[in-house]
Parts: sequence; C-alpha cells; structure tokens
Amino acid sequence: MEEAVVDRSVLPMLHPSRENGAKWFNHDTQVSTAVRKVIQSCFKGPYYSWKKVPPFYKGTWFSLFKKKFNWNPAINHQVKGEFDKLAAYRLKGMISAAKKDAQKTGEKPDWIMSDVWAIMEAHWATAKAIEKSAKARASRMSDRGGIGPYSHVAGSRSFAKVQDVLEANNEDFCFFAVMKKTHQKADGTYSDQRARLVAEAYEKHLEEHLGQLEIAGEQWTAENLGLREKNEIYVKAATGVSNQGIFGLGALRSEVLLAGEASSSAPQLEEPEMCPQRMQEMETELKESREENLQIQRRLEALEKKLESLERQNA
Repeated sequence: MEEAVVDRSVLPMLHPSRENGAKWFNHDTQVSTAVRKVIQSCFKGPYYSWKKVPPFYKGTWFSLFKKKFNWNPAINHQVKGEFDKLAAYRLKGMISAAKKDAQKTGEKPDWIMSDVWAIMEAHWATAKAIEKSAKARASRMSDRGGIGPYSHVAGSRSFAKVQDVLEANNEDFCFFAVMKKTHQKADGTYSDQRARLVAEAYEKHLEEHLGQLEIAGEQWTAENLGLREKNEIYVKAATGVSNQGIFGLGALRSEVLLAGEASSSAPQLEEPEMCPQRMQEMETELKESREENLQIQRRLEALEKKLESLERQNA
C-alpha cells in the first residue's frame, strides 16, 4: 500500500521570526506536542536516551515531522537542528515520566512495546545505570555552594512560552522579566536563591547603567530602556553570578549569541543559496537595527521635551 502524499503547502509554517503566524520550536506547544506524538508513533527500540536512537530512526522521526509542518527549504538545516534538540529534550522527559509512572502503577506506557520495555527495565536495573541515576539526583539536590537546589514556578510551561505570553499581554518581556515570572513567588520572594542573587546583580548593573546615561546628559529610566539594552544587562548579571552559563532562561539561552559562537559552530554549505546561519544573522541584525532606531527616536523625543520645558521657563 502506497503512503499518502501530504500537501505541505497547507501545513502550518515554521520560521524563527514567528512573523505572520509562523511557529517555532520551544515557542509553541503545537510544535512540541507534534514532536512528542512523532516519537510515540514510531518508538521501535530501547531508546532510553537520544544517543541510543539509531540515525535511521532519527531520520524517520524528522520525515514524519515534515508531514505536520512546512518551511522554506533554505532553512531546512536549521529546522533539522532545532528538531533534534527538541526531540532529544522531549524523549528524555517522556522516558523519565514513563519510568516514574511504571514505578507507581507497575504498567508500561501504551506507546512502548512489551519486549522493548523489558529491555529498558533490564538496563535501569544494572549497577551502572543505578549509579548514574543516583549521581544525577544528587547533583539536582546538591547544596550548590550553600544556595540550595534549583527550582522555579513556571510549571510545565517553557520559558520561551512564558516570554511569548508576556509579549502578547503587552508586558515587559525582557530576560529579567521572564526570570522574575518563572522564579518569583506571589509574596515577592524567589523560589531559588540563585535567582535572588541574579535579581540583585541585575538591579545593581541597571542602576550603574542608568547612572552612566545620566552623566552623559541623558535622562532615562528602566521602563524606557530598549529590549536589547535590558537583555545585555541581564546577561552580564546572570553570567557574573552563575559559572554554569546564563541562569534563569531555559531554552531562551539559545537566543543569546556569544562572541564567535555562531561563526565557529555554523556549518559551511556549498549550495549557492544563502545558508540558514547567514539568514539568521541578517534577521538578528535587522531586529537590532529596529531597536536602535527606536532608542534614537525615544532620545530625540526626550530632548524635544527638555527643550520645550526650557522654552517655557524662559518665556
């Protein structure tokens, strides 16, 4: 029986800009759910980690994913990379949840075959697997230099989704706002001590930045700083507190391009069309240009108000 051909032109579009209703990984539950269903529909072996999934089935999962979304062929390499990252993340969570549920109910999930499940259970019972699991749990619950184990209040929502909701509600959606939304309790305290330290460091760096602007003759407040400026201040504060990367952003960390990172990791394609990495760079440059223009406009408006005030005083 021949496989049905899917008209991909009518499928939801994927694009990192998410413009015109396009979706993107970690920003949309529909994409994440589709990845989960793809894995469940074709789980043929004891794939208790992404490394154990044979290349053939990784390719098969991506082919199934192509039947659920459409995208410009020019960003195919980027889509494949994002799919692999999200699939690895979802697989890890799915297997962990299946293992915990089985310990409570004694039943395997429906999407894993009995013989495959038996192999996975045998693996988890080995001394090596037990030791690895114990180390991972100890690491999660470690004191982390006196600041306690990591925790947040975002629930099952990704941090990228939290940022999208803030933006949709016309609220501040800078990195610091996302961190507060995902780590600050209703009483104003933080669920994680490192989050509190990052917040204090951010406020300190923010105050210093505003002070520098004031010395330069510019009257600015935290509310009218541009998104890029606030994010740069947050990255500086978060990396200063944590030696394990940028704290409190989850998958949003992938949006932070460190110096040289993109150019060193981007694959070199020989096709004549523009490579996905360069397209992403151009989109980033365009976004930064818009933000810079907006900042200049705000500064001009502030200067005009100051001149009008001086004219009224001299009148």
